[in-house]
Amino acid sequence: MTMSNSIAARCCTSPASTTTTTRQIRGVRVPFSHASGVSPTRERRGRRRRRRSSSAIVVLAFSSSTGGKSGKSGNVVGATTSSSTDTTTNSTNNTFKEEEEEEEDRAQANNKKDIQQKAHQNDEEEGNKEEEGKEGQACPYSSVKSFFGMEKKEVPDLRPEDGSEPPVIDDISFLKSLVKAAQHPVGMPIAMLDWAEQKGECVGIQNAIGPDCVSILDPEIVEYVCHTNAKNYKLRMLPDAFRFVIKNKGITGSDGQYNREHRLMCQKPFINSFSLTQFSNTVEERINYMCETWRTACTMREEGKINVNIDNDSQLVTLDVIGKVAFAFDFEQCESHAAKLLRDEDIVSDNISQILDSYNGTSEIMGQLFITPGPILKLQYALGIGRVRELKEKYAILESVGTKLITERRETVKERVEEGDFNDYCLLDVLVKATDEDGNLLPDDDLWGDINDVMAAGHRTTASNFTVNLFHVARNPEIQRRIEEEVALLGGRAPTFDDVQEGRLDYTRMVVKESLRKYAPINLFPRLASDEDTLPSGHKVKPGDFILLSSYAMGRNPRVWENPLEFNPDRFTDESLRMQADKQAKASARDDPEKLEIAKERMRRRMAAGRDFTYTPFGAGPRSCIGGVFALLTATTMLATAVQNFKFGKCDDGVHEDPGDEIPIMYDTTICFPEGVWLSMMPREPKLGSELQQSSSSSEAPTQSKEEVPTTR
Repeated sequence: MTMSNSIAARCCTSPASTTTTTRQIRGVRVPFSHASGVSPTRERRGRRRRRRSSSAIVVLAFSSSTGGKSGKSGNVVGATTSSSTDTTTNSTNNTFKEEEEEEEDRAQANNKKDIQQKAHQNDEEEGNKEEEGKEGQACPYSSVKSFFGMEKKEVPDLRPEDGSEPPVIDDISFLKSLVKAAQHPVGMPIAMLDWAEQKGECVGIQNAIGPDCVSILDPEIVEYVCHTNAKNYKLRMLPDAFRFVIKNKGITGSDGQYNREHRLMCQKPFINSFSLTQFSNTVEERINYMCETWRTACTMREEGKINVNIDNDSQLVTLDVIGKVAFAFDFEQCESHAAKLLRDEDIVSDNISQILDSYNGTSEIMGQLFITPGPILKLQYALGIGRVRELKEKYAILESVGTKLITERRETVKERVEEGDFNDYCLLDVLVKATDEDGNLLPDDDLWGDINDVMAAGHRTTASNFTVNLFHVARNPEIQRRIEEEVALLGGRAPTFDDVQEGRLDYTRMVVKESLRKYAPINLFPRLASDEDTLPSGHKVKPGDFILLSSYAMGRNPRVWENPLEFNPDRFTDESLRMQADKQAKASARDDPEKLEIAKERMRRRMAAGRDFTYTPFGAGPRSCIGGVFALLTATTMLATAVQNFKFGKCDDGVHEDPGDEIPIMYDTTICFPEGVWLSMMPREPKLGSELQQSSSSSEAPTQSKEEVPTTR
């Protein structure tokens, strides 16, 4: 059987080019702007317009993902916002116009070096903290810099009321916990949950084999570490295996000024309206292509349905997406899968077909070598023992492909710029234009470090979330029914990013958020202390001590989430969020009536600003995930599209055992499913909403034929 035309036809349409000038990013200049004949004055004006546009998009993206309606409070990624897009945009533009005028004045009064130093100083002093603007508006973590005042820092006193010392785990108990964690597929978060149950949500640890640390599952103290005093905890603790491979490059593996500059550069496409449009088109095209492949495969089976390892297929879709987002390159993993599934052919080159295996392999090996010290890694590599050489080899495959694509993209961008096209179609477009302080283009290894981080972070994490979403949809008919009803209102057209941002897929988005709570893609995000400090719990912290923070453990903390093992998307309704905020406020106030109202007000402001530190799947604070909003938009769109096209159920092939309500998981650098996740899927005929659209069209135009009624986007 031949594939349908929708499979064969690829979306290669590029929007009309718009000539814009590039902007200076703190400490990193972008060339080519004056080469095109654009005057400095026009460049500054263009930069202002783009800043306003980008800032508005970020605010809208975050707020819309929470429903886009007045009074709808988000959890980690949302803020209360007006239902009017124009109102929000205008208000945001006015606010940032003031900021830009101030910045322009400073630029005229100072030379370039002083401006760069001031930018770096601001980043250092502010800790890249996210700020609140006017009531009902908010900026996401590390997304937009604002200069219009800060919320007063409030540090609650959470020391034991009886005056006793805060709880501590001795070194022997810690070593026992470490052994237990090493034997558990989830790792250290299991020990953190045990400590919280035995000792409390903030526990000091006497570490006999390394620096002392504090395990924190208390949202108030998480906020203190990641927001209030983020300056002292800006360094992350990375395994030596990670640094051994990436050589302190990229966003994840670097610190200091280098990290700030590269983080700002890599963040740019995810807050730029033009780039987001390109990315959304890619997501929608790729998931629709995979759905058409599944549909064709179902028609080839006598029973009219198929059983698939949704974990594998999810990775193929997201690898194609992130390839376009990072490189503007199509790895054609979906095409390869379609050829194998439908025609038993392989249409991809050996080099490209190794990409997925190499990414999964490096993650697995890094997880195994997570606590191995650097000197031992170097010795193992020199002697050729262990899996260090295999790690290097798999990473070399990725680097060789990436470097080749970087070289090709440099030439493509140069040609486009010479033709007057300054648009950024992918992350790499931003990076190949960037220069250092001396005006030199950034070297390939710098670019590859950034690209690899975005590829690794955006690929498996999004794929795992999509897998978890469909697993629970297949096992919960009521959840599937509610998504069905929501998607049917689209009238048969394919779901889009706009549908998520404008609140038409609110329940679907809540399913995605609940999956992220229960199965956080990354389970740990520890922080290192730079100076001495005393936490609100009373724990003393020395320079070099580290803070254990865990998205997995936070999401399963029974003192924060009622029945945390239950999959319940309604946790993220407005009413549930308000009840959770009141619960946290009551706990913080310790039943003191005078403190209770203050605590409630603090919780309200925090949640309105998108800083609810009970929910941390994207990390928390200045070094949280730069693509968190994009990830939510992507996952919600993919889930809605899948449910629109298929009915999902438990695998019934008689081969794969039903895992029950808990997915067998393990963590290497990210969550993975060692046994795969097998589901049954059957096409919906017609797609959800098609009947509604046809009925509406018939009533408006009785003479119109059925074939003339559009049923897809």
